[in-house]
Order: sequence, then C-alpha cells, then structure tokens
Amino acid sequence: MERQKDEPAFAELSPQTITMMTAEHANLQAGRFMTVSEANGRTTLFIGTVSGALIAIAFAGQASQMGTAFFMFSLVLFPSLVFMGLFTFERVLQSGIEDLIYARGINLIRHLYLEYAPQMQPYFILAAHDESGKPLLNVRTNPSWGQVFLTTAGMIAFITSMLVGVFVGLLLALLTLPALVCMSAGIGLFLVSFGILQRYQWGQWKRLEQTLTSLFPRKPLR
Repeated sequence: MERQKDEPAFAELSPQTITMMTAEHANLQAGRFMTVSEANGRTTLFIGTVSGALIAIAFAGQASQMGTAFFMFSLVLFPSLVFMGLFTFERVLQSGIEDLIYARGINLIRHLYLEYAPQMQPYFILAAHDESGKPLLNVRTNPSWGQVFLTTAGMIAFITSMLVGVFVGLLLALLTLPALVCMSAGIGLFLVSFGILQRYQWGQWKRLEQTLTSLFPRKPLR
C-alpha cells in the first residue's frame, strides 16, 4: 500500500533496527513487570504487618482488660505502622510512576511499528500515542483527580490515614476525654491525613505530566 503524498516517506527498517526495537520493547515490558511485582510485594507486606499488629493489640487488650498496658502497647505500635505506611505509600507511588514511563516507552515503539505497517492498526488494541496529559492510565480517555483513589498508593494512603486517626483517638482516650471527642478527633485527623496524601499523589502525577513531552500525540477526530 502506497503512502499518501502528504505523509513523510520512511526508509525500510533494517533487521538490526527491528532487533533493537524488539529488545527494547522486551526490556520495557520486563521493567513494568518488576514495578508491579514490587508494588504488590510491598503492599502485601504492609497489610500483613498491620493485620498482625492489630491481632497483637487485640490480645494485649484482652490480657490487660483494656487497661494502661493496652494503651501503652497501642501507642507505641501505631506510630510504627504509620511510618511503615508512609514509606510504603511513597515507594508504591514511585513504582506507579516508573510503570507509566515504561508504558509510554512501549507506546512509542508501538507507534513505530504502525508507522511502517499501518495496515496492522485494527489488530492493536492498546494506544500507539504518548500523550502526557493522561498521567494515570494508559488507555483512560478522561482522567480526573478522583483517579488517585483507585491506585495502589491511594489504598495505602487510606489505611495509613486510618491508623493515624485510631492513634489520635487512643491518645485522647488515655487522657480520659469523652468518647465523642476522641471519635471526632480521630475522624478529623483521618480526613486531614488522607487529603494530604492524596493531594501529594496527584501533585506527583501532575509534575510527571509537565516533565514528559509528547512526541506523537493522538490526532483529533475529523
């Protein structure tokens, strides 16, 4: 099939070029696999640690009959879980950003494939464009701020913020404040913490969007 007159003419791809592009495609795909595996591993470790800690706190409360030992044990353990949650949140977010960069590289190579074999377009279901304006998902058409709630980092932010709220509630309960005050303070700190973490996550995605430049944006429909 001959190219249109207004389209640039491309030289045929050499076998060496095809080999290099295929190897690069495989490397990028392996990089994506590694980021997903690391994110899953860190998430599993964090959730498992939180689950084990909550079971230990329950046993401590039963043994001490919700006495001072229970509060002391909880107030020492919860900050450790919060810090672990923050570290996990940051690393999982970094893994997500790295995954996007690898996916964008794959899109560039896919674009090259279609430049030399446009007749194969119906057989490619993923994008062959590299719009930086789609920071969260490769195939999503209208990303929004709410998308940060559906990421793995968003889930870690939710659990970590819950730990912050529980810690504050227990601390105020130890000071013999009314239960309503303790509950209200805990919920308030949970919302503040969750909002801060999600705002930070969205800021990181927007910063990436501004850093990456689009070489082959999607052409508008006529």
